[in-house]
Amino acid sequence: MLIDEWQEAPEILGAVKRIVDRDSTGRPGRFIITGSVRAAHQARTWPGTGRLIRVRMFGLTQAELALQHTYNPIDAFFSPEAPNYGPSDVSRGDYLDRLIAGRFPAVLRLKGRNRSRWFRSYIEQLIDRDAQQVADRRIRPAKLRAVFGSSVARTAQELNKNRTAEDAGVDYRSADFYMQLLEDLSVVMRIPAWDTKRLKRLTQTPKVHIADAGMAAHELRIDAVGLASDATLVGQLVETFVAAELAAHLETCAEDTAIFHFRNRDGKEVDLVLERNNRVTAIEVKSATSVDRSDAQGLIWMRDKIRANFHIGIVLYTGTLPYQLDDRIWALPISTLWEPPIDQHTAQSPT
Repeated sequence: MLIDEWQEAPEILGAVKRIVDRDSTGRPGRFIITGSVRAAHQARTWPGTGRLIRVRMFGLTQAELALQHTYNPIDAFFSPEAPNYGPSDVSRGDYLDRLIAGRFPAVLRLKGRNRSRWFRSYIEQLIDRDAQQVADRRIRPAKLRAVFGSSVARTAQELNKNRTAEDAGVDYRSADFYMQLLEDLSVVMRIPAWDTKRLKRLTQTPKVHIADAGMAAHELRIDAVGLASDATLVGQLVETFVAAELAAHLETCAEDTAIFHFRNRDGKEVDLVLERNNRVTAIEVKSATSVDRSDAQGLIWMRDKIRANFHIGIVLYTGTLPYQLDDRIWALPISTLWEPPIDQHTAQSPT
């Protein structure tokens, strides 16, 4: 049974609790309960401790769109085997088209003006209606919209609340409140800084990513052609595209895995750090169609510092060939996020 927007009638969870407690078989998955993130903290109701498992929802992944329903690239990246991917037939232009299209089911079939209208209406609905429903105080839509615009412009960058406040014309506390609200609305996500006692002089500032790169592109009023000619912006949005893909797959990993970014005060940085059982897969994202060892300097530095805890380093790029750059360092097409390794692809192919 699917119960949507449960916070509109929170007493319904009491009925669910009684049914679950009476079920001696302990069958999981009898109920799917969806609703607002913040409502889970606000409502005076049974929290579901020991009976509910929270799963954060995202837009469609590229693996889902490719009908690879059982493939999780994070599990593949932590495989004990060396990467075994075949050449990709996805071009740089194809990646930008996928990025611009976004991840919402309703918008994927739309193009041009119709796509822009959909995104515009969606953002207006979030700002003018949904935000007030989940906020615990009165909001000013114009200010929330300004903070959202600043977050879009700064996607894939470290969070700077002072600059966001300045961009939006609000004070520091208001900027922080509106940022949290955008997270609760699932349009902005913060990726925390990786913290480890094995390395020193680390920054603690999270990175901000828009949860849907297509929405960000719409807000920036740019299409795939314009994006291809803007070296800075294409780098930001391609990294956001990858971060959003990985964040969604975290929810279905075979083992608990966390996502971070890394930067120290000496300027060493890695775009994305996946940590599982004290093992690290480090990822750099490049919008270029060719990369070499110089593009993996942050990965190589981290490998040499944490040694045995470093599982693999990956430079995800918009080229077509997978190849090794250094010991435990690989260049892989971004399409490996939805195209399984050769042996796994063969195993999943219909007979």
